[in-house]
Amino acid sequence: MLQTRLPEAYTIEYRDVPVPEIGPGEVLIKVKRFGICGSDIQVYHGQHKYMTFPVVQGHEASGTLEKIGDKVSGLKVGQAVTVQPQIFCGVCQPCKSGHPNVCQNLRVYGVHTDGLGQEYFAVPAEKIIPLPEGCSFDDGALIEPITVGVGAIRRCGDVKDRNICILGAGPIGNFTAQVAQAKGARVMVTDINQKKLDLAASMGIKNTINTENRDLKTCIADVFGPAGADIIIDCAGAPASLTSAIKSARPASKIVIVANFKVPVEVEIPLIQRQQIDVLGVMMYLKEDFFTAVDLVSQGKVTTEGIISEYFDISKLKEAYEYIDANRLDVNKVMMTFGE
Repeated sequence: MLQTRLPEAYTIEYRDVPVPEIGPGEVLIKVKRFGICGSDIQVYHGQHKYMTFPVVQGHEASGTLEKIGDKVSGLKVGQAVTVQPQIFCGVCQPCKSGHPNVCQNLRVYGVHTDGLGQEYFAVPAEKIIPLPEGCSFDDGALIEPITVGVGAIRRCGDVKDRNICILGAGPIGNFTAQVAQAKGARVMVTDINQKKLDLAASMGIKNTINTENRDLKTCIADVFGPAGADIIIDCAGAPASLTSAIKSARPASKIVIVANFKVPVEVEIPLIQRQQIDVLGVMMYLKEDFFTAVDLVSQGKVTTEGIISEYFDISKLKEAYEYIDANRLDVNKVMMTFGE
């Protein structure tokens, strides 16, 4: 089978390797889609702080079950699925206290260990998320980034009737905003890229604001009035975005960090203290969040229409990254396909 591997930054190896064997509690997936996300791009550029080469990428994926191990129940050959790409130790304090997403020995498929950037992938059955009848493989591969949004909103607590400002209109910001709206929040999304804001508006996000030449605090007041934002969620991941969030936050509000920052950010601690701002970190999601994401897509409360910018066959992964680098400002999601 074809396997794509990164031995070092900017380098893709196309390898012919045996189809994996599966154990009694595992399944074999025939991979159909593999989405490239921001962290994958960081890995490709050698900028991801928490990974090591070589690695087979692929943590946003969908496919069908090709084989099922002897001790697996509740799944069937041919079933469409996606994968929870986290591996937990189960014995550290975070795991034992219900926070396996911050497992002290966490590994993620496609980042710390080989992922689904190959034609077949063997995985423990417990990592499988079944997809409902009629769910496309595109939507199946997008369940993972939608789940990031679900996890972020769950971290915020009850958001019904809350004012939420989301910084960044890329796929994660877009999906987080849609999840927040589906949960009853009043939402605004900001960016300096008008094309991404226009896409967000077409996908049902009600307030999309270009902040290229506007102060964030003023924009928040224009949308939410004197009440301001109860929650500001940073899905942009730029030092300026977090600085702006802190300066624009209302007293006794929350700042939630979802984006994967590449570099340390200097922040004004006294401003956080004097306004009693809660700063919350978000690390991925829990398994329950996947089922919520599937339900939201099935019910039409979260849409993926228009989020995919381009498709490439898995044999063209290098070209996919070159396309992303050449069109960085306008690309949303690039989707890899398998022989289609």
